Formats: sequence, C-alpha cells, structure tokens
Amino acid sequence: MDNRAKMRNSISFLLCFLGILLFPLQSSAKLVIADGGASGYLMENNLSATTLAVAMEADMIKLDLLLTKDNEVIVFSSLYLEDGSNVAEVFPDRAREDGHFYVLDFTIDEIRQLEVRDPDSRISAALLPRFTISTFEEQLSLIQSLEQSLHRSIHIGIELKKIWFHRKEERDLTLSVLSILQQYGYAKQAEKVFLFSYDVDELQRIGKKLLPEKQMTINLVQLIDIPEGTENMVEEWGKYHSYNYDWIFSNTGLHTLAASVTAIALPKYMLVDAKGTLKLESFVTNAQKLGTMIFTFPVQDDKQTRVPFVRSFTEELEFFYFTVGVDGILTDFCKDASDFLNQRIEPRTLPPTEDPLVPTNDRKAIDPLQLTTPFPSEMGN
Repeated sequence: MDNRAKMRNSISFLLCFLGILLFPLQSSAKLVIADGGASGYLMENNLSATTLAVAMEADMIKLDLLLTKDNEVIVFSSLYLEDGSNVAEVFPDRAREDGHFYVLDFTIDEIRQLEVRDPDSRISAALLPRFTISTFEEQLSLIQSLEQSLHRSIHIGIELKKIWFHRKEERDLTLSVLSILQQYGYAKQAEKVFLFSYDVDELQRIGKKLLPEKQMTINLVQLIDIPEGTENMVEEWGKYHSYNYDWIFSNTGLHTLAASVTAIALPKYMLVDAKGTLKLESFVTNAQKLGTMIFTFPVQDDKQTRVPFVRSFTEELEFFYFTVGVDGILTDFCKDASDFLNQRIEPRTLPPTEDPLVPTNDRKAIDPLQLTTPFPSEMGN
C-alpha cells in the first residue's frame, strides 16, 4: 500500500472516529416506549404484556400505578376497576354513588379475585387465558428475573396515575412507589428509571424533597394533558378544574421545567394540526437544545387515533420521529415501531445496556434533576 493510500485510510478512520465522538446518540435518540407493555397485542399492564414487550426489545416498559385500599401499589391504568376487569360481576354492590368501582376502595386480596378484561374486545373471550391484575412488586420481580436470564438491562417507566385524586383521598401514592423502588435496588439507577406524572406540583415535591431525603436519583418526565383534560385537576373554591399548562410553553417556563425534568411528553395533537402543520416546532427544538427529550403519545396502529393526513402507522411514525423530531413515542405497538426504526435507521445502534437512554453530553449528566433550580408550583393554576 503506497503512502497516499495509507493517508486516505487514515483520514477515513479519523472521520469515522470523529463522527462517533460528535454524534454518539444520533440513531439511539429515537426511543420506543411500550405503553402498558405490549398492550397492542395483549391487555395492557399485566405480566404477560410486560414479558412480550421485553421480548420485542422495546427501549422502555412503561407501567401505570395506582394505590389500593390497603396501600398496595398495583399496575392498572384507570381509577375505575370496571374499565378493565370483571369487578361488577364479582362485587356488584361495591360501586360508589357515581356508579364507579374505585381501585382505592378494594384491598389487594379482593383485586386478586378479579380477571382482566379487554375493553377494546380485540381478543375473543373464548381464547383469553385468565389474566389478573399485578402489583408493582410483581412486575419488578419479573423484570429483574428477565434481566438475569437475558443478560441485559431493562429500562422502566412508571406513571403515577391521578395524583390529584389520591391527594383528595388523603393517600400518598408517590411515597409507596419510591419505597418499592428502593426495596428493589433502583434508588441509584437513574439510567434505568423514568418517573412520569401529569402533576407539576408532585414532580416538584419528588425532585426537591423526596428524592434528596431518600438519597435517590431517577429521571422525571413531565406529562402534559390536553386542555380540559382530567389527568391533573386543581381545587379552587371546593371545585376541581383542569390544570393549565400554558406557562410551560413560554421561554421562561420551558427553561424552568427543562432544568428539573429529563423529558417532556405531549399529546401528538399539540404538536401538529389536522393538515400536518407543525404547531410547537420552536418549543421542541428549544427543549432539545436545553438537553430535554421530547416524547409524544398516543402513536398507535389504529385508524381512529391516527392523525388525518397520514395513510398508515408507518407514515405516522415517520412523521413524528423525523419531521416533528421527537426523541421517543409512547405506543401500544412496540414491535411495529421497533421494526420501523430498525429498517429506517441502518444500523439502529441502541445505547449499551449499562448506559442511560438520556443524552450524556448535556448539563443533566452531572445533576440529572437540577435540584437547585426553582420549580413553579403556583403558575398556571
């Protein structure tokens, strides 16, 4: 090999090496978050859906958490047990005056008597095995067993459901969840745990008070609800109304929030209008410049929920990942989304299992929670 050839090879190697250094997360930044496990293929939030999502190699398994009457943390997506179980058949006389069977009114022993039902009737009842509602501890035990058997790390997302309602009932879901995370060894595993909440005040309490007290480091994710939504309600003069997230979309609001959370998750309808025009382009760009990831939801293989200007699930994935530029999507169809990315990004290089999903070249790498930065508790109420 002559000197010029050697020089060309050396330059090529140097360029490749610089590319790795400068753009380490270019492809890995596109995350598939299995919402409720592999919930597009099985009923959400049960052990089977979690196992299937792990087998499908989703980047994160997201679980919805609620508190029972006897302070057990269960994995379920609704305050109302009738939304996903046969509670009305087993306990017909246990509904409140509003007709709902609240999770908070049932002990774990009573909940174990229920069967999970598919509210969307996607699977024939004759073919259904007997699914049950699992506890958070059972889910973590399963995940850690799978980590050992598969020899890889599994990232988990946990959503604290309807904090406002637990607060109204004088119950503390957050403390119970953090205690379980400690018990299962997640106190110092910020690279593996993402805690989602719609409740701005609760994220402030977690980041500024509870995590320091418990000497824990985990990632916080601010979920944003649609206007008039019921995920985060605020009491005024004895009545509850929807929380106003408008302050977040100002420059000051974004800077304040970005200093306290790892990611912001918005409904996809906030990011684009019915004709495909981007609505929050500068917000997405500025958040990412601040080192904060942007997630969106729901992105599903379902014509009813699909944005009207795309013709397929694949087109919707293409649009939100690469036109809007989000870092991750929450989806029921994790395998389809992963297959899309694997074909779209060649090769799709995910972070090593011991590394975090979050970018490591921003200011949160040293202090993921930025606990010294004030977090608004009154704005927007």
